[in-house]
Amino acid sequence: MNPSFSVLDILETSWDITKKNFWVIVGYSAIAFIAIILVQFASAFIMSFPNPIINMIGLFLLLIVNSIATLGFYKLTFHLIDFEEEEISFSQVIPSWKNISSFISLSLLLGLVVSILSIVYQKLLNNHEFAKFVNIIKDDDTYLGIAAIIAFLILIVISIRFMFFPCFIVDDDSGAFQSLIQSKALTQDNLLKILAVFAIVIGFIALGFLALGIGIIVTYPFTNVILVVTYRQLVNTYINEHPEEQKTLDEESTF
Repeated sequence: MNPSFSVLDILETSWDITKKNFWVIVGYSAIAFIAIILVQFASAFIMSFPNPIINMIGLFLLLIVNSIATLGFYKLTFHLIDFEEEEISFSQVIPSWKNISSFISLSLLLGLVVSILSIVYQKLLNNHEFAKFVNIIKDDDTYLGIAAIIAFLILIVISIRFMFFPCFIVDDDSGAFQSLIQSKALTQDNLLKILAVFAIVIGFIALGFLALGIGIIVTYPFTNVILVVTYRQLVNTYINEHPEEQKTLDEESTF
C-alpha cells in the first residue's frame, strides 16, 4: 500500500477490496446484523425482568455480541488486505477475549461519561444563573445555532482523534486505554484529510439510509473498509515521518 496519505488512493483501494470480496464482506455483515438483532430482542426480554443481576447479564450479552461483530469485521478486512490470496476461515475473524474486553471497557466508559455529563447538566440546571443562561441560548436562534455548531465541531474532533481505536485493538492487540493513546497519536497530523475521509464515510452511510435503508447493507461494510484502509495508510505515513516515535504505536498496554 502506498505509504503517502491520499484520500483518492484510499477510496480506490477500499473499492477494489470491497469489489473483489463483495460477497464475503456483505455476507459477514448480514450474518453479524442478524445476530445483533436477535441478541437485542433476547437482551430486551432478559432486561425486562425486575432483577438487576439478570439485567446485567442481558446487557453484557449484547455488549459481547456487538463487540464480536464489530471487531470481527475489522479482523476480516485486515485479513483481506494482508492475505489477499488466502481463504479466510470463521475462526480467523473471531476476536480474542482481550480484544473483546478492551472494546467493552471503552463502550462502558463512553456510556459512563455520557451519563455523568447528563447528571452534571441536570444538577447545574438547579442553579438559577446557569438555568437563566441556558434559557437565553434556547430562546435565541442565533445563540442556539452557534452552540449547536460548537457542540458539533467538538464531537467531530473527538470522533476523528479516537476513531481508530478498534483498529489498534485488533491489529496491534492493544488494550483499551492504549488504543485511545495510539489513535490520538496517529491522528495528530493530516486532520483535514482525515476529516475529508470522515465526511465521505458519513455521506455513504446517509446514502444507504436514503435508499430505503436497503443500501446500508452495501454502504456500511464499504465505509468500514474505508476506515481500515485509512488506518493502514496513516500508520505507514506515521512510521515514515516519525521513525523515532514508532514505539508510540507499538507499545503494548497492560490494561
